[in-house]
Amino acid sequence: MSDGLAPMYRMPVSFGPAPGPRNLPKAQRHRRYEKNTLTLTLSALTDSDALARLLPPGFAVEAPARIELSLLVLTDIGWLAGRGYNILMVRIPARWRGEEEVTGAFVPVLWESMAEPILTGRDELGWPKIFAHIPTPVVENGEWRAHAAWEGFTFLEMRAGDFEAAARRDPAPPMMFHKYVPRTGAWGEAEVDYFTATALEGAAPQVRSVRNGTGAFGFHRASWEQMPTQYPIVNALAGLPVVEFGRAQWVESSGGGDASGQRRLK
Repeated sequence: MSDGLAPMYRMPVSFGPAPGPRNLPKAQRHRRYEKNTLTLTLSALTDSDALARLLPPGFAVEAPARIELSLLVLTDIGWLAGRGYNILMVRIPARWRGEEEVTGAFVPVLWESMAEPILTGRDELGWPKIFAHIPTPVVENGEWRAHAAWEGFTFLEMRAGDFEAAARRDPAPPMMFHKYVPRTGAWGEAEVDYFTATALEGAAPQVRSVRNGTGAFGFHRASWEQMPTQYPIVNALAGLPVVEFGRAQWVESSGGGDASGQRRLK
């Protein structure tokens, strides 16, 4: 190809190699790892048995049982020619026991506010990405407020405040995912069905500031009419009992990898 794209493909295939976060035109490859990220992470202790029902076979809840939410605001992204989008990620601290043993966080779902990262992440990485409207957080009376919605229905609200400077950010655990693709014409059967995990690749992000504070969140139950394809997801998360909210952490960073080290779990 004249623009130097690597032979990476996804639908529609008729037009040749597909540009994306891990496949930039030759003249733009220096921008591959460019991005600025604001990350707000909240957590809550919950019931271990209820949390375990969200884990696939082979995974076990890692104590203490908790659900973690991370809202990421990405700007100045190189592979999007300087554009940005937002992410809402759900994590469950868990352990995988197969041929290998991995302790980290299982990600049952994450929402993103743009189609392109959803498509590339689902196809190439096996991340369970779906769409939502995720506005950038706003500050009201010293408190950060954020929400996520679909077609006008707000299914999540978050708030955080009382931030103070911290010495370091919490370590990022390996993240694990369930990659599943249905078999066309054989509904209920899988074409692809296995688990993937992140691995360190590229330069680590440059952390500019870290602040710890307090925060809380709440999922709102949805009817089929309000979220025809997502209500089982939202309602399962809304049904998790909240025992106690943990610390909130706000991190500003730049750069970092592009998940090209994603691998299949054994």
